[in-house]
Amino acid sequence: MPESEEYITVCQLMRTHGVKGYIKAMPLTHDLNRHESLEKVRLKKTNGEEVDLEIEDSKLANTLWLLKFKGYDTPESLVHFVNGDLMIPESERLPAPEGEYYVDDLEGFRVHTEDGRDIGEVVSVEELPTVNAFDIKFDESHQAEFSSKRILAPWIKDCVVEIDEDGGFIVCNADYLRALCPEDHSSEARPGNGDGEA
Repeated sequence: MPESEEYITVCQLMRTHGVKGYIKAMPLTHDLNRHESLEKVRLKKTNGEEVDLEIEDSKLANTLWLLKFKGYDTPESLVHFVNGDLMIPESERLPAPEGEYYVDDLEGFRVHTEDGRDIGEVVSVEELPTVNAFDIKFDESHQAEFSSKRILAPWIKDCVVEIDEDGGFIVCNADYLRALCPEDHSSEARPGNGDGEA
């Protein structure tokens, strides 16, 4: 496997199964039958060490996979694999289902408002406990309207109106984004509201 290629995690190894060298794995893919086409994989152990492996056999057990690696025929030989991440080259990743996206593919997308203005960039997509969120950095020319600080815009319909994969941008509700910004711009629009200095 070329060293320069990026790898993605396809499943997490759990505990050994039986006496013939199988190990249970938790799939991290939308396709439960993905194990059938896995051959050469890379294991990242919990200590950070990486090992290239070849899958000799695989089975689906409910929602988990049972994997057998070539040359590893006993439960004892797999002890150091438990809780490791099994990775494949990014080039082998399956396309996302219709209407779904891989979050890392959206990094670097431009941020547009519904009226077509290009106002910033998606730095990353954060997977939060309750919702995924876009880490947005506003262009300097739009920081006065929005914020000089980055914000986390929740990946919900009220905020993110559209994702245009071909165009490489997301469309956001500008009012929603403004409400998320830490600076209070509303007081600037109403200087005589009695707050602060006269």
